[in-house]
Amino acid sequence: MTSDSRFIFLLRQFVMPLSVGMIAGVVFLSLGGCESKTMTHGLSIDEANLSQIRVGESTRIDLLASFGKPSFNGAFNSGKVYYVSQFMVEPAGGKKKTESRQIVAFTLNANDIVTSIDLIDETSGKTVLYLDEKTPTPGDNFGAIDQVFSNLKRRRNN
Repeated sequence: MTSDSRFIFLLRQFVMPLSVGMIAGVVFLSLGGCESKTMTHGLSIDEANLSQIRVGESTRIDLLASFGKPSFNGAFNSGKVYYVSQFMVEPAGGKKKTESRQIVAFTLNANDIVTSIDLIDETSGKTVLYLDEKTPTPGDNFGAIDQVFSNLKRRRNN
């Protein structure tokens, strides 16, 4: 009987504070994941760097020296070079949202000399709507018998 009460005393003295500490640790760790995340993509181009590029004088090499490798080049040999900078926020338990986006488009001629500089932000782009629906295809509404007859019909035409 004495050993049982001593065991309960030891349990209360050592294990209970330990379990309370472990529960508090788990709660703090789980709440630590409930914060918003901020992400920056691309190179942020400031006015000081942009003022060094002169239309009609600066070349592709000057762009590479000032800003590094471009985010992407224009399609079909258009002579355009794009630098994209984007700041995104992902709230706790939510979807990522673009807070700000800046695109600097440099147009180069055949001699790789800058002919124009265009600044594009998130308000000047096109808004693309995404549909969550499935794209209808001919096989979606066929039953088993319809598919058999469709295959037979195709085989007869070949």
